[in-house]
Amino acid sequence: MKIKNLLFYNPHSGSGKSQQIATRAVKVLQDHGQIAATLTAGSAQEATNDLVQQAATYDRLICIGGDGTLNTALTGLLRLKKRPLLGLIPAGTINNFATKWEIPLDPKAALQVIQSGRLQSINIGECNGRAIASSLVFGSLAEISNSVRQKDKQRHGLKIYAWQAIKQLPRQESVLTEFYNDSFSLQAKVWICLLSTSNYIGGRKYLKSDGHGLHLSMLNDLKLNKLLNYGYFALTGNLRRSSSLTSFDIKKLNIRSLATARIYTRIDGDQGPALPVRVVWKPAFIRCYVP
Repeated sequence: MKIKNLLFYNPHSGSGKSQQIATRAVKVLQDHGQIAATLTAGSAQEATNDLVQQAATYDRLICIGGDGTLNTALTGLLRLKKRPLLGLIPAGTINNFATKWEIPLDPKAALQVIQSGRLQSINIGECNGRAIASSLVFGSLAEISNSVRQKDKQRHGLKIYAWQAIKQLPRQESVLTEFYNDSFSLQAKVWICLLSTSNYIGGRKYLKSDGHGLHLSMLNDLKLNKLLNYGYFALTGNLRRSSSLTSFDIKKLNIRSLATARIYTRIDGDQGPALPVRVVWKPAFIRCYVP
């Protein structure tokens, strides 16, 4: 029986070359005697709905893009009981997921991994029905990131976030936030809160190893005498050296803001829902091709 591949991509993702990569990948797969179809959509919601309708009939779902495109695909798969195997051809700006799993950034090499690599069970998170492939963040850095234009992101990559963070740092404020589940409750003045599914963020390793749940790292209570710590984080993404850090692993968590203003999250590089949110750890959610 021929292997059936569904190639999903966002033509506007990352460098904008996803469509060219998809065309070449379809030819390679067909030359190997496999079935290959493509899927794209005008919006994330349309793409998610199309994936729900089609993905279960394919053996493989191959995502071409960055963490945002992967997030859309995984969000669709959250609604399926029978899920295809997952392959990734990185074509985004940061490619955090690909970096974590050492998936080659070269499209030809990444497709070769899908053809001959091994399968790895992948952990993800879920936030209000939306997947978290790599990270959820809220607070001042998320607000800064939400203001970054796609064309600037494509042109400057990760540096644009660091520059915006440093430029706006003195104007940012901490937000009183409550974290709770069935067994604990915590209130904190949050400047930036990060939940990650692995020990990589922004294409960089920031923890020694993966945890046993979503890893929460939080910088608390912005004060002028802590600006160097926050500036270091903005430049490096490294939370380990901050003296104002709270961190723990969690499998289920509710988060709500006690401020009057709406506080938006950012999930896998794109704007997410506003607080309050419910976040859930989903271990071994899908099997993905890795080197």
